[in-house]
Amino acid sequence: MKGMTDLAESLKKMIKEYDLEGPMEQSEVLEKWDEIVGEKLAGHTVPEKIEHGKLVVKVDSPTWRNEIQFYKEQIKADINKRFEKELVTEIVFV
Repeated sequence: MKGMTDLAESLKKMIKEYDLEGPMEQSEVLEKWDEIVGEKLAGHTVPEKIEHGKLVVKVDSPTWRNEIQFYKEQIKADINKRFEKELVTEIVFV
């Protein structure tokens, strides 16, 4: 098991050294979108990317784009709480 521990530690060091923590966490936001926002909102939205703290979310209709605006701050807070850092500073619905 020592080899596995060494491998895990090496991977952690590499991730930190190459500053990959942020991109990995951003990818997790996109992957777990349904879990973060719930089925109802996830059924009408698709997260596209996170760049420089800006989360871009595609919405399937103008009506839902208007509706989801009311949840913007809560979604941002939920994401940042989940990752224990300010990963998302802004959300844009397109």
